[in-house]
Amino acid sequence: MTLTEKIATTIGRNARLVLSVNEDKEKIVVYGAVSLLQILWTILWTIVISMIFGVVYESLFFTIVVSALKKYSGGAHASSPGRCVFIGVTISTVFGLIINILLSKQNIIVVAILGLLCNSIALFIIMKLSPVDSVKKPITSVKMRLRLKRNSEILIFFYLFIMVNTLLLFKISSNLCFLKAFECISLGTLWQSITLTNRGINILNKVDFILNFKNIKGGNNMKTKIGKLLLGITVSACTLMAISISASACLFGFYQPEEPKCLRKED
Repeated sequence: MTLTEKIATTIGRNARLVLSVNEDKEKIVVYGAVSLLQILWTILWTIVISMIFGVVYESLFFTIVVSALKKYSGGAHASSPGRCVFIGVTISTVFGLIINILLSKQNIIVVAILGLLCNSIALFIIMKLSPVDSVKKPITSVKMRLRLKRNSEILIFFYLFIMVNTLLLFKISSNLCFLKAFECISLGTLWQSITLTNRGINILNKVDFILNFKNIKGGNNMKTKIGKLLLGITVSACTLMAISISASACLFGFYQPEEPKCLRKED
């Protein structure tokens, strides 16, 4: 069990002991806690590592674009939260460097053509493959599959709308942030679409297999009244997170915790 899963399990166990929630609610809390912690770790480490290379804006923008699209389209997943963070932060930093060092110095026409090409490829792959579920979170409902595919396609067109406007704003203001935003969206959609393909999934699975992190032992002790109050707030946040992602293909990053059966919608 990883550190993230240990913390999530501790929150769920304390919720059951202190707040007297039932077993199903405990599973929901644990599931939501893993997802919530996963988002926090990913954002934190993305900021820390990208700050070292001076690409915080590019890496965070890229991460948000990928994560929003991944919520509806699904795709490859890592086998543990630690590997998920490592892979996600590495990829966002690498793409941030590509955008900052290479693409932002190219002619705007070249950037525009490459960006629109990336968006077109992503749209084609998503229309063909989305949503791609996982063993831990199977999508058995046909209705949900259709809804997720539709939302993925709508998001791609929404990204295209933003891309066109960022190009226009860059043309007017010459502010490089607008051009970088255009590149983050185009590369982010392309990368996420690649993780839906068999080849993309196989590559990430091989990377995941190579990585082998040892977990740091830790835990939380919530016995005071303040601890009980904080636990109640945490349980509410985790429950809301679990309910929110139960209606999606996945959320944020490459790790997918196993969804409780009580949360799965069959129609």
